Amino acid sequence: MFKYIIIFFTALILEIGSTFYISNVADKNLLGMITFAFIGPFLSLPFVGYIIETKTWKDRIKISITQAIGYAIGCIISYCFF
Repeated sequence: MFKYIIIFFTALILEIGSTFYISNVADKNLLGMITFAFIGPFLSLPFVGYIIETKTWKDRIKISITQAIGYAIGCIISYCFF
C-alpha cells in the first residue's frame, strides 16, 4: 500500500512540475526551462523503480491506475492554482 502512495504523490508532483516547465517554455524563460528539464527525470525515479520491480500484470494495472489518478489530480491543481 505504501508504494501506491509514493507512486500517487510522485505522479502528482511530476504533473505540477511539467506544468511549470511548459509555462517556462511559453514565457521563454531559459533558466526555468533548464531547471525543470533537469529535475524532471529525478521526480519520476520513485515510480520507475516500482514499475521495474513489478512482476504481475495485476500489479502493473494498479500502478497505472494510481499514476493516472495522481496525474489527473495534479492537472486539476495546476489548472486551478497556476
